[in-house]
Amino acid sequence: MKKLDIDRLTRAGVIYFNSKLEMLADLHCKMYRMTTLVSLSTHFHDYYQIWYISKGEFMHTIGNRQYRIRKGDLFLVPPFTLHRVQAFEEEVEILGCEFMPSFINERFADPSGERRFFDAEYLRHFSQSDCTPHSQIVFDGVTDGRIRSLLLDMLGEYEERTPFFEIMLKASLLQLLSILIRQVNGELVKAGFQKIERYRDTMNKVVEYIDRNAHEDIKLEHICAISNMSKPTICRLFKEWTGKTFNRYLVDLRISNALVLLQRPSMSITDVCYATGFNELAYFCRIFKKYTGISPNQFRKQVVGKSFNF
Repeated sequence: MKKLDIDRLTRAGVIYFNSKLEMLADLHCKMYRMTTLVSLSTHFHDYYQIWYISKGEFMHTIGNRQYRIRKGDLFLVPPFTLHRVQAFEEEVEILGCEFMPSFINERFADPSGERRFFDAEYLRHFSQSDCTPHSQIVFDGVTDGRIRSLLLDMLGEYEERTPFFEIMLKASLLQLLSILIRQVNGELVKAGFQKIERYRDTMNKVVEYIDRNAHEDIKLEHICAISNMSKPTICRLFKEWTGKTFNRYLVDLRISNALVLLQRPSMSITDVCYATGFNELAYFCRIFKKYTGISPNQFRKQVVGKSFNF
């Protein structure tokens, strides 16, 4: 939201809560417990706000949508989102967490606008204009217990402020956001789980085959035949399953095997090269040094303490 928009809204009577006034100067995260709730007219803030309700209920309006928030519910409001709260005359208990994007990673405040870094994924799911998926999140019993426990731990860290409490706060917040991401993407998570189960036996067979035959001249065509899949399909599934491409997995495995065989004085460097499936000494030495920073012969000297000729 631009500065001009903020000025216009505040002139119209919309309340703006600013992190500079709401949070500590050197800590862009705030934890609190509320046992009294008053109605709040339309307002917005420049930080993320999470409310978990452990007692009572109230009405929460985001845009034109109303939500009756009850015990066990949680909602997350992104920065600069117009919303309001209508309190009922009853006891409540709310565990609140408010934080600036920079608390997740300081590069959110980078004026260059560069956002391609890992921690951005924690907030990407909650930064969309449509707040519906995270306006009222309901958990199962086990997850609800984890959420409440995390927030109570964070509240304790915030209030006690023992050394390194900021690190503990951030670690717990990242875990909390991870749970929420899974919760609001339940269908996607379910589909991913079903996909894993569907191909589990096939991928286990493929990986076992590679592990047993890494010393052989394994080609991707062999893997396609074993799995009965096309090259694009098996390449995609293999990367999802192992976290590596087929070629990278095979080279990593061969280097690991070479590290073991090089500790055997009876085998020459050339023997190790062919025994691990590289089949070309110059290529083996080049890849080995790329992985370890030293040549096979230097590795052998360090581990065995002797020098052997090829």
